[in-house]
Amino acid sequence: MTFQLEDITMKLRVIATLCLTLALAAGSASAQSIGFYFDANGGSCSTNVAANTPVNAYMIANLGGAASGGITGAEFRVDGWPAGWFGAPSRNPAANIDVGNPLQGGTNIAFPTCQPGSGGRVLLFTLNAFATSSPSNLYIRVLQHTSPSNPNFVCPLVTLCDAVFTKICVTGGVAIINGPPCTVATTSASWSTVKEMYN
Repeated sequence: MTFQLEDITMKLRVIATLCLTLALAAGSASAQSIGFYFDANGGSCSTNVAANTPVNAYMIANLGGAASGGITGAEFRVDGWPAGWFGAPSRNPAANIDVGNPLQGGTNIAFPTCQPGSGGRVLLFTLNAFATSSPSNLYIRVLQHTSPSNPNFVCPLVTLCDAVFTKICVTGGVAIINGPPCTVATTSASWSTVKEMYN
């Protein structure tokens, strides 16, 4: 009986932790985040892709909180993109520097002037690709650069529009290909997405 009670208690703690994680993700995403979307307005984080078809994606910084005034750059990587799909990301034409590849270990992108965004969003990269396969339940995650430029910021980050280009960690979004729908609005991940991350 004691073992069953401890088992139930442990499960309740895991559920409570997942609920708290989802709540924190919701709050952070409404503040500042970098997301991976299938439309240029950052409104769709899930899509269905058949083999041998084109697919377009967008890496977008969502402004808010400390970054509500705009950004001058970002550092992040995208994890989970199928290696066999053709296509390469191209930076926002307003940027003057990008080093690395967001799909291959990570990138740093910089703008010569403050980017206040449009509707609270700043386009970082556009990806025009061609799908050579049709994977199921493929999760694409925005994560920290594999070799962060600053060991004190092991996270996806943006740089602010101040004199010292202050770095701040942001939430990394989750997108889904050929799987359950995800929710954009104020959260970067749906409940099913959070559960998948812990499975």
